[in-house]
Amino acid sequence: MTKHWGNGPRMWDRIVETFGTPDASFGSTDGIPEGPVHVDLNTGYNWLDLPFEDDQFEFGYWDPPYDRLYKPEGLEIWRTVRKIAIFHTHVYPTSWFIGAKRTGMVGITMGPLKKIRVLQVFEKTQMAMKL
Repeated sequence: MTKHWGNGPRMWDRIVETFGTPDASFGSTDGIPEGPVHVDLNTGYNWLDLPFEDDQFEFGYWDPPYDRLYKPEGLEIWRTVRKIAIFHTHVYPTSWFIGAKRTGMVGITMGPLKKIRVLQVFEKTQMAMKL
């Protein structure tokens, strides 16, 4: 775990430095600069039925609400990206994402209660992208 990732703009900068620049942002956009496509209900998109092609985005960042794992939404988002960073309080199972390889995990403490959230990065294997 690290205290140097922070939140908002600082965290976005760390994601870019460590994993690359996302071209799509799903969910909360706090601290995310203009540039990535912002995908959420308040921008007219439903995570359960996205109007994007398979693997349309090179790298997506998803910050869903922390009340549950949102498996159907995660599967639909996974369909549209080649790599995704998910920021959540729970660890997502690699088995949910067809052809996924977990390539990074960063535990981050945030907020006054120092609740742990995990930034998890998954990439599609070459085999999965051929399917």
